[in-house]
Amino acid sequence: MSLVNRMLRDLDRRQATDAPADMPPGQVRAVPRSLARHEWFWRTVAALLLVSVAWVLWVTYQLRPRPAVATPLAFAAADEAKRRPLESAPEPVAKMPAQPEALQQAAAVPPPPAAALEFMKLAQLIETPIPEHPAPAPKAESSAPRPATGPVSLTPPTSLSKRNRPRTADAEAESLFREGVGMLNQGRVTEAQQDFAAALKRYPAHEPARQALVSILIDRSQLDEARRLLEEGLALNPAQAQFAAVLARIHVEQRNYTAAADVLNASREAGREDADYQVLLGAVLQRLGRHADAAEALRNAVELKKQPAATWVALGVSLEASGKKPQAVEAYRRSLAALPSNQDTRSYAEMRIRALR
Repeated sequence: MSLVNRMLRDLDRRQATDAPADMPPGQVRAVPRSLARHEWFWRTVAALLLVSVAWVLWVTYQLRPRPAVATPLAFAAADEAKRRPLESAPEPVAKMPAQPEALQQAAAVPPPPAAALEFMKLAQLIETPIPEHPAPAPKAESSAPRPATGPVSLTPPTSLSKRNRPRTADAEAESLFREGVGMLNQGRVTEAQQDFAAALKRYPAHEPARQALVSILIDRSQLDEARRLLEEGLALNPAQAQFAAVLARIHVEQRNYTAAADVLNASREAGREDADYQVLLGAVLQRLGRHADAAEALRNAVELKKQPAATWVALGVSLEASGKKPQAVEAYRRSLAALPSNQDTRSYAEMRIRALR
């Protein structure tokens, strides 16, 4: 045993002498550090960083201001179009059936000044049979026409009192109309409008109530409602030239010249002896490029009634566009003889006279 112990001690001593200084004891082993288990984490972090950077670059590119597609010349043209007045828009002459020569002559005629077409504006009020001092409400014997059914007795029968006598629809409408007149003369326009509307509801053929109600609606710029009332009135009485003229003026105010011409042509026979009706018809036809028809209507107007310089200038424009230059010169001279109050109208007539000589 002592020999064995001695050999073991010698062996231990020899190993301790041969081993390097930094070598751990025999029972301690160094374990190598493993990096593989953390490699997936860093790779994931790097991929997320790349995706984030790419997304930031894409958002920055999308938010970058784009260069303007339109050129400065296009912007200048757009500004000029906005500043250009509506009167300078070309007339829809191409839609009208006309010969090429007539179109060229019409295009060569410069448009008249705005003051020469002042009769195209919509009148704020129309004539209504409203007296300054309204008469008292009518009794049973209304002034409205009634169909003659036989001899009328001047003395009512004693067996039937006035209070119990039945009233016709037109008599009730006349009474409501008179009440509305009283309200209107007192400045109570809303109450008057209600009375006129009630009168029309009771008796739609009551033209004075319709005229008064249309007048109020136009004054309040309720043109659509006024147009509806006028259309209903013309449906009841197509020969009502005044309704047709006011309805055409509403269409002119809304720049619907075709509809205005249709309305005026439908009641043309009723307005044949009305100079103002003929002036309006000629102005509308002139706006549509129908200068021959416009000249005819304007010539009728100057024959029916003494006209201002603006009407003569409009006649000269249509005659010149129709190729009738001598008659156009005469019309321009007549406009100067009418002593136009507007300097633009005078200057235009003098310029066209010099150009057509």
